[in-house]
Amino acid sequence: MRFRALAILPLLVLPTAGCIQFETLVKVKGDGTGTIVQTMTMSAETMEMMKSTKSEGGKVDVGGKPMALEAKDIEQAKAEAAKMGEGVTFVKAEPIDTPQAKGMRAIYAFKDVTKLKVSQKPSSPGGAPAPGGGEADDSMKFGFAKAANGNAVLTIAMPDLKAAADKKAATSKTPAKAPDAPPEAMAMMKQMFKGLRIAIAVEPEGKVVQTNSPFVEGSRVTLMEMNFDALLADEAKLKQFSAAMDGGSIADAKRLMKGLAGVKINLDPEVKIEFAAK
Repeated sequence: MRFRALAILPLLVLPTAGCIQFETLVKVKGDGTGTIVQTMTMSAETMEMMKSTKSEGGKVDVGGKPMALEAKDIEQAKAEAAKMGEGVTFVKAEPIDTPQAKGMRAIYAFKDVTKLKVSQKPSSPGGAPAPGGGEADDSMKFGFAKAANGNAVLTIAMPDLKAAADKKAATSKTPAKAPDAPPEAMAMMKQMFKGLRIAIAVEPEGKVVQTNSPFVEGSRVTLMEMNFDALLADEAKLKQFSAAMDGGSIADAKRLMKGLAGVKINLDPEVKIEFAAK
């Protein structure tokens, strides 16, 4: 598998990535306002491992008393608002504390969906900068209009992942074509990405009338979802997908993705959602 092709995907090598789940849900009303709900959770075991690396006095506790958010967690959540576009404001952050998952849910409000910029790369835990960040704009950008029939029409411009990867490859000092990864490297990747899930979805407030996205459940339209356990389980399919993206064949990549478990990615340059607002 060529790691250059993987760079095309919104993959992020995160410290202690195992069992971590990131989800961004953009809720849009009929007037173009709405909220963003960002959720980051991890297993209790992973939380305990991270806790053990902290100095004493940390507020994370997976034992008897409820987990409490630390001040730096709140500050990081507030800082994220500025990255999401003009007019985005922080509403609140709340802990997630269940036997299965520990983490945080942050809620933001926006007054104009067309000012949003939603990155495909989640922030690293603790606010660490994303590896390889800043090389290309990987943000999804939104458009909004009213149709003649009164329905709202939301458009999401997807970043040109292939162009971004080609730009990165052109400026990289490493060879454009890396050798296939040995079995040990694949095993390491499986361990690193065990339990990791990244998802971005849009949920219009109303009935979805039509959309070109194939990933629709009720009013929820998935723009991207990467379930790494399922993704890395099918090595043969993953290698074929990697080769297709290396060759720039979006049509072949889309065909392969239909049978690639754990992956939902819209490769069209724009996702269009028409909905009848409540």
